[in-house]
Amino acid sequence: MIKKLEDLTVYKDPFYYIAFPSCVVLDSGEILLTCRRALDPRYLLDEDAPEDLKTRVTHVEARSHQAMLTLGPDLRSTGLPRPVPMNPQAADQDGSLLKLRSGRILLCAFSWYPFPPPFADTVRRSGRSFHGTPESTGTHYLMWGGFVRYTDDGGDTWSDHTYLPPIPDAPDIVPGKRPMHGGGIRGRAVESEGEILVPTYTSQQPGRRSSAYTYASSDNGNTWSFRSVTAYDTSDQVDMHEPAFYQTPSGKIICFIRTANLNDHLVTAESTDNGRTWSPWKKRDVIGHPYTPVPLPDGRVLLIYGYRHEPYGIRARLLDPEC
Repeated sequence: MIKKLEDLTVYKDPFYYIAFPSCVVLDSGEILLTCRRALDPRYLLDEDAPEDLKTRVTHVEARSHQAMLTLGPDLRSTGLPRPVPMNPQAADQDGSLLKLRSGRILLCAFSWYPFPPPFADTVRRSGRSFHGTPESTGTHYLMWGGFVRYTDDGGDTWSDHTYLPPIPDAPDIVPGKRPMHGGGIRGRAVESEGEILVPTYTSQQPGRRSSAYTYASSDNGNTWSFRSVTAYDTSDQVDMHEPAFYQTPSGKIICFIRTANLNDHLVTAESTDNGRTWSPWKKRDVIGHPYTPVPLPDGRVLLIYGYRHEPYGIRARLLDPEC
């Protein structure tokens, strides 16, 4: 068993629903942490409020954004939380940070576009599904695509959102108006052979299961191109969700993928040519999601994942350096 050393609340605020943290270590030794932050209407409730409202949170919220916090080496905050400049067009979601060899820090994430319920019939006729109902989320949301932005000064200033290029052969999110810009980004990117590789996922065609994809940049994250399909189920039974990349000492890139319709099993795919081609996906004897592979000083890999079954919690496994 792992012995717990300490319970530590890094950031809590009753006005916000805070989730999906990611962090990198700065050259100063401090830690830059980002998280998805959204308004939490439970702030309005009193002690006599119905119990179902006290536990009610939504996965999407129209003003959700990335917030950041600087921590000392002891994981204590060294300043107040502050928002990454907000997206004026859509609601930003889960973010993943990557520190490049150049010192630049990438923030990879995705957005939902909120629209009022009276527009739902028009959007429905376009053939693209959307998220939410007026009763559950107050409005509807369209997947708006994956984006990358960056900071060259440790988080003091940030670039604008750069949405990824469209997925080849995928129909537009809004016909003739909004392409499918990469889909969702939830897991870790990697820097390899002078390039940056970002994992994404979405359904390429309406009514089909999700696939995982690879995007690449060769200019320090300024511009991006579609590289490959990372994993998909040819039988159209299994969804590929929330892929995360890890590069081993041999140069192999492994993609850890959350699934649906596979009893919550992990699947992996591997590439030996910097994400240009991938091995067929393989079901693993690990249950949970999503997955974060973390390099350890001794070369091993700590694979961390949520366990959404009794007794619930967060679990981890130690992998050898080649995973």
